[in-house]
Amino acid sequence: MKVLKCLLIIFVILLQYSCTTEPENDYIDFKIKVDKLTFPDTVSVNDSLTILFDGFVGSDGCHRFTHFEVIEKVNELQIAVWGSKPNFDTVCPAVIVNLNGKEYKTLFKQIGIHKIVIHQPDNSLLIDSVFVE
Repeated sequence: MKVLKCLLIIFVILLQYSCTTEPENDYIDFKIKVDKLTFPDTVSVNDSLTILFDGFVGSDGCHRFTHFEVIEKVNELQIAVWGSKPNFDTVCPAVIVNLNGKEYKTLFKQIGIHKIVIHQPDNSLLIDSVFVE
């Protein structure tokens, strides 16, 4: 009887730690295509610049914006916009998801023309610039 009880406890413990409700890689990251950037042409040095992003995130409510990946170089700001979606079958709300002016704030500490380079999913670049005075 003790052996059966011990085996049952071990079985319950193994079952608890081996079962998950979602797969291991439960979300897939993807780069979001940016259609439009909105920001002023000129900003003062050491003043904050707010960049507004517009673009299509996904065809249902399970797609979502997650983060900006930013690389700052001399007189250049490189940005990739990332989202994620489930990697498992689920019921998603029937809504179109867009960036809708998602904000990114930055600060330029040098005077001059600064390029803003957006990395797109198809490896193309959306390039714009801002004058820092």
